[in-house]
Amino acid sequence: MKLPDFLQDEAFNRLRQHMGATELGQFELFDPSRQLTWSEREALAGPGLSVAGNDLRVLKDKTLAYKNSRVWVEQEGVYHLAYCQPMQSLRHHGPQLHTGTSEWPASKEGGVCLECLALLQYQGIDARRLRRTEFVEQMREHFSLQEFCREYPFYPIV
Repeated sequence: MKLPDFLQDEAFNRLRQHMGATELGQFELFDPSRQLTWSEREALAGPGLSVAGNDLRVLKDKTLAYKNSRVWVEQEGVYHLAYCQPMQSLRHHGPQLHTGTSEWPASKEGGVCLECLALLQYQGIDARRLRRTEFVEQMREHFSLQEFCREYPFYPIV
C-alpha cells in the first residue's frame, strides 16, 4: 500500500495554514502512565515522590523502577535500591512509599540498605561479608549514589 504525499495535499496544507503551523514537526509518543511527566521528574530529583507500592516495578537486574526511571525507596531512614526482603514486604503491605533519585542526607543511622547491595552483588558485596561489623560501617560510610548511578543509571531506563 502506497501512502499519498501529504505535503502535496491541498486540504492538509490549508488545514496546516489555518492552524498556524508553519513548520513540519515530528510526533513522539508520550504515555504518562508509562513515562515520567516533567513534574514527576522534578519531584524525584528533589524532595521525592510518594507512590503506591504496586506502582513500583522490579527490573530484571532486581533494581526498583517507577515508570521509566530507577528509584530508591526510603523507609525509616533506610534507602532501598533493590527488591530485598524488607522491600518485598513494604511493597505489598506498606502504604505510600517515598521514592526519589537524588542524593539522600548523610546520617549515622540508616543509610543505604546493605541487603539491597548484596542482592545486586554491588562492588562484590555479599551476605557473608555483611556479617562483619567493620565492613558494614565502612560500606555505609563510603557508599556513593553517584557511583551507583554509573552502574545503574536512574533515568532513562535503557
